Amino acid sequence: MSRRGENIFKRQDGRWEARYIKAHDANGRAVYGYIYRHSYLEAKKAQMEAKITSGNQKAIKGRQLSRQITLGEHLDLWLNSIQMSVKKSTYANYDGLIRRHIDPVLGQVPLNKIDSDVIQVYVNKKLQSGRIDGKGSLSVKTVRDIAGVLKRSLASAGIIIHIKLPKYSLPKLRVLTRDEQLALITTAKGSKNTTGLGVMISLFTGIRIGELCSLKWGDISLDEGVIRINKTLQRIHNCGQDGKNKTLIDIDTPKSECSVREIPLPGFLVCHMAQLKKHAQDEDYILSGSRQYVEPRLCQYRFKKLIQKAGIDDINYHALRHTFATRCVELGIDVKTISELLGHSNVNITLNRYVHPAFESRKNCIETLANAFSA
Repeated sequence: MSRRGENIFKRQDGRWEARYIKAHDANGRAVYGYIYRHSYLEAKKAQMEAKITSGNQKAIKGRQLSRQITLGEHLDLWLNSIQMSVKKSTYANYDGLIRRHIDPVLGQVPLNKIDSDVIQVYVNKKLQSGRIDGKGSLSVKTVRDIAGVLKRSLASAGIIIHIKLPKYSLPKLRVLTRDEQLALITTAKGSKNTTGLGVMISLFTGIRIGELCSLKWGDISLDEGVIRINKTLQRIHNCGQDGKNKTLIDIDTPKSECSVREIPLPGFLVCHMAQLKKHAQDEDYILSGSRQYVEPRLCQYRFKKLIQKAGIDDINYHALRHTFATRCVELGIDVKTISELLGHSNVNITLNRYVHPAFESRKNCIETLANAFSA
């Protein structure tokens, strides 16, 4: 199986192989590079990036004939080369890290002077006092993100760096107790605006806040009782040239192919939503009831008001997703099903990041084990 004219083929082992011209030999014949991915879309994306990067390397070599370019100039070329092959949010993140952290310190350093030692010294300083406002160190996660951008961009110029970075552990998000969850459900049901509806959807489907904010009534099939997740809404850094706004709203496909999914709705929520849909159009956003979206930070603000009303200590909206996963595990639902509902690419992400068994469950586990061996 192949895609005609694209040099992308389905192999017998199930993987997709993509070819691209990475150079020409002394006789002018094409020298091909080969890429292997698990899906056609992944192979196509990697092939496009490889083609652009290959052209970028040629451009760099051409410019090196006249003078050595700086790291800042190389990063500009690299950003241009990947712009069409990554999501807008990813590009905005890379651009922001480069403009805020890398360019001011290393931007004027000649590219041929960049090596592992230079990057290691830079990273160490960022860990000690890397904040832009000069008030302390950068977080380990941000420094690791910066190092990742440097490694990837420098690799496109044939510069491989090896540095030591501190380990990063994901912060543990607090999960609602069962009593807190019941209190929140009661308060959400009594809410007179759509904030309560959004909270109910999140608690019983585990969707991300960006996916919730992008939901329109046309994404809901009440006859089938399912929500179709096919996009996400988020505020990202503005990489445009107008200079009017520092950030902008981006509505794009979810973060991975696995995040495009259908999630069943519980019966009581279908009945509740059926009443609300009587006065809504398919193009109306669920959280606003109109053609105007509600962005994540406003959704978060309204959520804070709701949990205060429910008498619950302060939590982040994302805790609802963690609570959903944890309750599912506690009820004995298999992790593979939970992983698919959450839109994860593998079950390890679900287990390592989103499953937080409550103390009661751990206690029951110990009691069960003890009872099995008691006289």
